[in-house]
Amino acid sequence: MTANPPRPRAYVLGAELRDARRKNGLTLRGLASILDVSHSVLVRWEHGDRVPSAESISAVCVVLGVSNTAQSRMLKLAREAAAEPSPALNPDGIGEADQLATLLEFERTATKITDVAPLLLPGLLQCADYTRAIMTAGVPDQEANKRVAMRQGRRDIITRKRAPARYTALILEPVLHQPIGRPAGRYDQLRFLDEIAERDNVELRIIPSAAGWTPAHAGPFLLLEFAKADPVVHLEHHRSSAFLREPEAVEAFRSARDELEQVALSREDSRKLIAEIASREQVPA
Repeated sequence: MTANPPRPRAYVLGAELRDARRKNGLTLRGLASILDVSHSVLVRWEHGDRVPSAESISAVCVVLGVSNTAQSRMLKLAREAAAEPSPALNPDGIGEADQLATLLEFERTATKITDVAPLLLPGLLQCADYTRAIMTAGVPDQEANKRVAMRQGRRDIITRKRAPARYTALILEPVLHQPIGRPAGRYDQLRFLDEIAERDNVELRIIPSAAGWTPAHAGPFLLLEFAKADPVVHLEHHRSSAFLREPEAVEAFRSARDELEQVALSREDSRKLIAEIASREQVPA
């Protein structure tokens, strides 16, 4: 497990650098020799563990013949990465804001997101009433409103007009039956699920109870995939979270995702099931 994940922008920048190097057929040691820098420095740049200076990026771009557009993008990423906090896993909950900021940045830069939800509806699919019921108990109104607004704002990554992320939610059927929030709110929540599932970039699929035990029963996880960077897995626990990026660990979750897609209902059948449950939740006028 990666206790100290890279800053998201640094991670994406590292992938850009790695992609440009590989397209030129250079090894890490070969590029390091040309630039007259340590091989280990390049490794840290490409892994996102260290942010190269603007001068270093310019030197790499010259050697690799990177276009001016790509170089400008890398320099912008470097500036943003340098300003990002470096989050760390803390079981005492200290640094939770940094952990959330890291997740938000990974979500914003991801091209594909798979959300496995065995306990609650995914945060990106929650209506305000649902979020308020699970996040604001015993919290002052001002802070409660802030939490709800922040979660609602995260949905922009799948609803924005320009390059929305491809989003797949794999939800255990019992989650749809949980009495969370007001009765009227539960109906609205289910109707919202059906509405957002109409989007071309959103795939909402229900894992039926008849499927028995599945990898989803082991716990929720978020698989984030990128255009060039390697995938990252986010695990959330009580008052703490963690990011995984080691290939073997990530591959285990990708395999779990593939297995869940095999047993989940189709998009069409999932929407039918949601509509059936919603009809039973509808409060008479």
